[in-house]
Amino acid sequence: MRNLRVRAHAKINLYLNVVGKREDGYHNLETIFHSIGLYDDVIIRKQNRKDITVHCEHPAVPSDAGNLAHRAAQRLSDAVGGIGGIAINIYKRIPVAAGLAGGSANAAAVLHGVNELFGLGFTQEALMHIGAQLGADVPFCLHGGAALGLGIGDQLTRLPVLPDLPLFLLNPGIEISTAAIFKKLNFALTTREKDGIIIRTYIEKGDILSIGKNLYNLLEIPVFSEHPEIAALKTELSTQPGCCGALMSGSGATLFAMMHDSEAARQSESHFKHKVSFCETTVTNPVGVYIDA
Repeated sequence: MRNLRVRAHAKINLYLNVVGKREDGYHNLETIFHSIGLYDDVIIRKQNRKDITVHCEHPAVPSDAGNLAHRAAQRLSDAVGGIGGIAINIYKRIPVAAGLAGGSANAAAVLHGVNELFGLGFTQEALMHIGAQLGADVPFCLHGGAALGLGIGDQLTRLPVLPDLPLFLLNPGIEISTAAIFKKLNFALTTREKDGIIIRTYIEKGDILSIGKNLYNLLEIPVFSEHPEIAALKTELSTQPGCCGALMSGSGATLFAMMHDSEAARQSESHFKHKVSFCETTVTNPVGVYIDA
């Protein structure tokens, strides 16, 4: 086997609270992740040349070591003393810098795929440990499904998957810097509006309506302050027929709505498709990355 295709699924955050800042500069989080059906294709191929190459037609995706996928391949190669040349082709569907962990999902796909293609024998736990060194969302993208994330988001506790829950996503084409948004947080002026234990309980019960009422993301405060047009879009999204709840994912700017059914999601897509740069109807997904035969 000289090549394989890995699906790298995006994620949303059903709950995100920032607990405090760490000495290493990162922030401690309390978040609930869920994988969704939207995915990138990552093709991994052995090549005769000895280096690692990354190609993606999206102009905002780097092809050098600034790409998390490149760094993921390099970490695995270094860990075993070298494995030869690796060519990585990324076919983007997940918007870039959008709060959906597209780059982290690509890195997770490379960790999973290179481990399989070269028969390295790393366990899932070992891959997640390497992933945490690359980015806070990479461990969950390997884990997939639904999980409570603590620490920087890398301490994961599995939660029941919400099967085939219709979702509608939109993005106004605004790229948000996660680092800049975290710098704007003022813990003295922010109070948590929703309790993570409450929404976790509803997820365990599969109570979709109650989950929708308890969606929460603290990062909406600094993002909406800087980009009131995103706040206006969320208000409009929340009033769509069949919407059970709407939220910004991660540090934005993607918004998602939990929908009563797929028809309601498609109607929302028709409503917004000429207003925003990206909109998509999808569902929750039980895995983060997997090899697509």
